[in-house]
Amino acid sequence: MNWFLDMCILIFYSEVGGKNYQKTVNFVEHKKDNAFIICLYVSKDNLPKWIKRQMAITNLVENKLSNDAYNLEESEDYRLLFPKDKIKLMKLLSIGASVNDKIKYIENTKRNQDIMFQRINYFLKNLIDKEVVPIKEIDWDLKSAIFIFTNNMSDSMTMASGIQYNQKENIILLTGDKHDWNEYNIKWVLDSEPHLAKKYAKIPEIRYIQKM
Repeated sequence: MNWFLDMCILIFYSEVGGKNYQKTVNFVEHKKDNAFIICLYVSKDNLPKWIKRQMAITNLVENKLSNDAYNLEESEDYRLLFPKDKIKLMKLLSIGASVNDKIKYIENTKRNQDIMFQRINYFLKNLIDKEVVPIKEIDWDLKSAIFIFTNNMSDSMTMASGIQYNQKENIILLTGDKHDWNEYNIKWVLDSEPHLAKKYAKIPEIRYIQKM
């Protein structure tokens, strides 16, 4: 099988002990002759930006716990963060505020992040078989049609890449996003644009890591 991976699969694999960690590890361990595919938008754009935001979170945790007067919102690191990133930041700060040894907590946070980045790097170098669909070749009309439905640029770019690649080689899209990543949603998007429905007649199957 050709598995086209959403970025969240790499993140789940990297977050040891996370909610979907074991499911993802089990899936990867049964790779065998299956091909793991990602789009170049994920590997060259979205994932590096995500990593940069995770580094910003750790910097903010260290600065705030080392100096309670530190103003998070005036930091350039803070301005990089998405709403979900800010939730993670506040969770880490809340835990850090309750521990006695803040230096050790900061060191553990950094070490956990290093492990996470190492696992992502391992996945990219040793488990990914193909990186497909150059960013400049993503169909702007298809991406825009998906974006109207999802209102999420990263999902739109990744889904468009998957749909485009599926016209060349049958794939299964694997994600953890059961809300926007849905075959019926894709069909609805394409049906609303007849020229896209004709151009992308083959809709890829979607599966969820939670059900693997």
